[in-house]
Amino acid sequence: MKEINKVALLGAGNGGCAAAVDLTLRGLEVRLYGRSPETVEPLQKRGGIEYEGIFGEGFVKVPTITRSMEEAMLGADVVVVMAPAHAHENIATQLAPHLADNQVVLAAPGHTLTLIPNTLRRLGHRNPVTCGTSTLPYICRKVAPDRVKVSRASAKLIFSSFPALHTEELAARLRKVFPPLFPVPTVLDALFRYTNAIHHPPALLCNVGRIEATGGDYCHYFEGITPSVGGLIDTLDRERLAAAAAFGCQVPKLADYFFEMGYTGPGGKEGGTAYATFQNSEPNRWIKAPASIDHRFFNEDIPFGLVPFSELGRLGGARTEAIDAVITLASALRGQPYREKGLNLARMGFAGMDAAQVRRTVREGFVT
Repeated sequence: MKEINKVALLGAGNGGCAAAVDLTLRGLEVRLYGRSPETVEPLQKRGGIEYEGIFGEGFVKVPTITRSMEEAMLGADVVVVMAPAHAHENIATQLAPHLADNQVVLAAPGHTLTLIPNTLRRLGHRNPVTCGTSTLPYICRKVAPDRVKVSRASAKLIFSSFPALHTEELAARLRKVFPPLFPVPTVLDALFRYTNAIHHPPALLCNVGRIEATGGDYCHYFEGITPSVGGLIDTLDRERLAAAAAFGCQVPKLADYFFEMGYTGPGGKEGGTAYATFQNSEPNRWIKAPASIDHRFFNEDIPFGLVPFSELGRLGGARTEAIDAVITLASALRGQPYREKGLNLARMGFAGMDAAQVRRTVREGFVT
């Protein structure tokens, strides 16, 4: 098993910059790729990234900062996709021509199930092996074009590969990149731990007037998630758990999962509700709300979170009325066909399959 020393980070936003700082400080060689000149040029001009937060305060030099995916990937031991879920299919299409047989593709977050391997398969990679984490490895925000603030690193990163046969081997190898990797049986187990999908959309939906009146001038998690909003989140959480159970996946409820990751304190776990979870979430406490509802809390967390929960829930016989209602209302507010554009069964490569066939596919891979 080749040791990992060179890492291509595809995505120079919040997560990509946080990872570039973390990995560089730990002695790995980072190649950072970004798509837009507005993102990449300030970093190129500076020659690296300034940082603050849990890693202290300072500057790391990044030897390769580029808008060329080929340059970023050449010679890398692992290719880490650190882009929003809605960009995964596009990025998989772009990386496919440059992907070497010995390179591992890790998506972080990687809750798009089989979207990346299914895309690579369409583009000529016969049996691609990919893997991912269920969430971004950091709570972080870019506070300037060349500076990132990292508030917390996840204490437990749920991890799985597709197909599942390679999960343990890849976890052992990739812990040099992200030490807290915690293997779960299949990518379904990772998807159903995508808790952003069950708290971001309803909290945004219930605060639409406040966002549009104030430009998001309030603390999204601490002030926006009131007891009533928390109650709606709890309903979506129960539906998420039911959909997971329909596929034999045992996943923790929101409060327990946040406590495991270090994102809420003992009061959040003991309270057991979404409201208690966020009232006791110090890393999230002062994060402001989005300035607009044209935001990833809708645009990513619905099509790539709530939509697959709903699609898989229906396939497995689980009821998802509240999830479906949030999808419908947000789609109407934004004028976006989130279900049609999202991670539906066809885009996952599961069209025409029943629940048993889906379970077998995530374990063994696509039938060629």
